[in-house]
Amino acid sequence: MRNSLRSSKAVANRVASVLGMLLALGLAVMLALALGFAAYFLSRPNATAEMFRRSATAQNPATASGEFIFFTILAFLYLMWASLPLSIGSNKQFDPGRLLMYPISLRKLFAIDFLSEVTTLQSVFALPAILAMSIGAGLARGELTSSLIAAVPVAAFGLTLSKWLSTAIGSLVRSKRARGETILALVGAIAGLGGALAGQVAPILFKHAGSFTALRWTPPGAAAFLLAVGSRADPFGYLLAFVALSGYTFVLVIATYWIARRAALGLGGDKRRKVLTMAKENLPPYTGWQLPLLPDDLSAVVEKEMRYALRNAQLRMMSIMPLILVVIRLVNTKRFGSGVKGTDAARSFLTYASPLMSTGGILYVFLILAGLSCNLFAFEEGGMRTLILSPIDRSKILIGKNIAITAIAVIFSAVLLSINGIVFRDLSATTLLFGALSFVTFAAIMSVLGNSFSIRFPKRMQYGKRLNVSGVAGLLLLPVLLLLAVPPLASALAGYFTRSLLIEYATLAAFAALSVGLYFLLINFQGRALERREIDILEVVREPTDV
Repeated sequence: MRNSLRSSKAVANRVASVLGMLLALGLAVMLALALGFAAYFLSRPNATAEMFRRSATAQNPATASGEFIFFTILAFLYLMWASLPLSIGSNKQFDPGRLLMYPISLRKLFAIDFLSEVTTLQSVFALPAILAMSIGAGLARGELTSSLIAAVPVAAFGLTLSKWLSTAIGSLVRSKRARGETILALVGAIAGLGGALAGQVAPILFKHAGSFTALRWTPPGAAAFLLAVGSRADPFGYLLAFVALSGYTFVLVIATYWIARRAALGLGGDKRRKVLTMAKENLPPYTGWQLPLLPDDLSAVVEKEMRYALRNAQLRMMSIMPLILVVIRLVNTKRFGSGVKGTDAARSFLTYASPLMSTGGILYVFLILAGLSCNLFAFEEGGMRTLILSPIDRSKILIGKNIAITAIAVIFSAVLLSINGIVFRDLSATTLLFGALSFVTFAAIMSVLGNSFSIRFPKRMQYGKRLNVSGVAGLLLLPVLLLLAVPPLASALAGYFTRSLLIEYATLAAFAALSVGLYFLLINFQGRALERREIDILEVVREPTDV
């Protein structure tokens, strides 16, 4: 019976993963069609010049060319290829494992792993887009064959870039886990900030597009030349760009294989230093934290979770991610100004909806922490046995984990709101009250749903990944976020229609009270569910080498 239940869960996770991939593929096809039509119209003779001549203004002169627009699109695709796996940790890492015991060469294993890169989320979006752009540009110029040939190195470089980055970071994580996790998280945060800023600085780049001819030697520049200019207009330039982009790809393939080979064979690893342990005498026994208003067993669970959070390098670096919202708002404020424009109805609605911007930042904090709150036992591994053998009420284990994640969310939200208040000076007492009530609502609902996901759909932690949730939980994250957004939006609408701030805050307070009441009503039931499924959770989250 247990085996059939486990099989049902595996099937549910697989179905959810397939549905998520099909949804992503549908969006990718829509994006590819849009880019294909755009490439077709941009590649028509004199179409780009006419378009920019009509839309030119004193602030935005018509200096951009079709080649530069291709460069911008391809640079964004390459940035997505590199930043998406670092942002959500979804990239595959080469690990031949026990396959080295079979008479299969390492090069063949590496080739198979390299080809599997086309199934990653970033490749599902980027590859159809590149193919559609090459078809659109080729049809517009009447040279479809050369355009499709040019798409080969354009797509190959993106695949190689993603694989090289994931292999290098994965090797670093396996050899020096703490330092590797820190570098991985830091690079991911910087890449996320860079991706957010890319769209903000695009108008500045368009103003100086005429001075970007030197960028043809860069990978996106060579790719843009191949797709935008083609072989008929400049055969020598086409051949030179093709060779340059193929050379970049070849160098990255060699570097990726070299790193993967050294990691698979255990070469080049630092020798572990012997640590001499000295017995400490005359020290009082450690009694653990004594948190006020909490019993000793619950304090022990909270202490364990918080101590791990303090040692988790990725979690520390994830605190940088909410700053993306501050940067985007700062750039847009400087570009468009901070004055409130629009009709009287719009200004009246902003009177009641002004705290929603800060509340959106708090909601984003819960989004980046979803990998923890929806998979509470991912980091336990063999330590799950200790929780099973401990004489602690299972509901207290869940409460302790919820308290720890809520405390982390409090710190992240406080930092975000403090920086937002310092930069924009729009943090008022009413905004803080609205944010606090929304935070209580988010924390209670996320704890209830996160406990259920963690119990029914556990998943073992994989280092180098931050979105450590099962297929079902990952598929349900979007509806959960929409559910979390309902209370603050409904409260703002209630205040707007009744023209009363008191009604607005009373509605949000009622949502917060109902959420907290629901949490305490269900926590004992979830504790009993954890007690029934704890052995199954242990078998999922433990290391494969554990017995």
